[in-house]
Amino acid sequence: MSYGIGLGLVALEMLILSFFNIKFNVISILIWWVPLVGWVLLSDFRDRRFIFSKSEIEKKKPFSWVEKVFVFGISFEIFYAFFRALIKPIESYDAIATYAIRSKIFYLARSIPQDFFYSLSLLFPHPDYPLNIPLSETFVYLFLGSLNDQLVKVIFPLYFVAILGILYSSIRRFSSRANALVFTFMLATIPQFNHFATNAYHDVPLSYYCFTGTLFLLYWFKDRSTSGFLYISAIMTALSAWTKNEGFVYCVANITLLAIFLSLNRRNIRVMDICNGFLYMGIILLILMPWMWVKGTAHLVNSDIDLLKTGQFNIVEQCYKAWPIIYEFQRQMLGPKKWNIFWIIVMFSAIVYHRKIFLKSQMYITISLMLAISGYIFAYLIGQREIAYFVTMTWSRFMLHFLPLAVYWLALLFKELKLEI
Repeated sequence: MSYGIGLGLVALEMLILSFFNIKFNVISILIWWVPLVGWVLLSDFRDRRFIFSKSEIEKKKPFSWVEKVFVFGISFEIFYAFFRALIKPIESYDAIATYAIRSKIFYLARSIPQDFFYSLSLLFPHPDYPLNIPLSETFVYLFLGSLNDQLVKVIFPLYFVAILGILYSSIRRFSSRANALVFTFMLATIPQFNHFATNAYHDVPLSYYCFTGTLFLLYWFKDRSTSGFLYISAIMTALSAWTKNEGFVYCVANITLLAIFLSLNRRNIRVMDICNGFLYMGIILLILMPWMWVKGTAHLVNSDIDLLKTGQFNIVEQCYKAWPIIYEFQRQMLGPKKWNIFWIIVMFSAIVYHRKIFLKSQMYITISLMLAISGYIFAYLIGQREIAYFVTMTWSRFMLHFLPLAVYWLALLFKELKLEI
């Protein structure tokens, strides 16, 4: 958890430092975090959180041979992801033209140049893309002391490992260790997922923030006395939009999901819960405000969806886009080349157990997945790009963003069906 939160907030800090013309270096970036980290470490030592008793360790069951097979498989996929990421430098087109070139400019300037957003940024593709990953790459360059295009790619398999760790621990909350390992292995071996953990694109980091943002919101639905769940969800949800424009879909989806929960449970809702709901939106707005201010003042416009033109949006005129969108979606769902048979299992489960997936335990995850898919479909409808080309190039990447949540959804459904290993 600390990896994703830390990297996202440090990148945001670097953007704010540039507002005050403070040059980037290891000290100028880390000095602001020393009091917080020191306070947390002292609190943990004081409360003896780092000490594990011998009896706690002995209570753990030894791994069965089946569990060992899955541990080996997951470990191999992690090792192979690092190997493929670090064996060559950043070389994918978008990873260089859209992201890496920005990080190099920031490193060489030791800041974000004052005219960057008004002139220099316009020379590269997608000038409105958020700067979480480019600034994170600059952060790594600063520690390395050079523009090392191989070692900087370590950022992406680390997000891959973080997702697997969070997925395992989240499933372990309600299921056996064997089941948690099975579904973690299922995610780790999906070709599209582990490939994007190595090519320096932003989709796996975005997948991390989308998954954790929704997951901790679901945790809060179960335990509203722990406000920390809601705050973590708000931070992660905001960082998804700080990572990629598609993250705004999840900001809207999670706020909508929260509103649905409060509405359906209005008899049991306290005033504090409503206040927390407004605080949730406030945290998201606070984190996104610096970047939104930059986009507004520099007039950075998305090349795929120009919001100024969507005022003339007519749903009837856009109906012709429905068939390419649906066709590409089902082609991805039924195609084992990129996804193994995962989406086929999901579709089969949704059809056969259509009543169960809307019961209380599954309902909010199902709604969350539906909101994410609906958000992307709406983006396609209001987009200005040629639709057949656009969906072919992007649907498979968009599906990565809600893939971990879909695995979690499937694991919970198997638990409800008592399909334990």
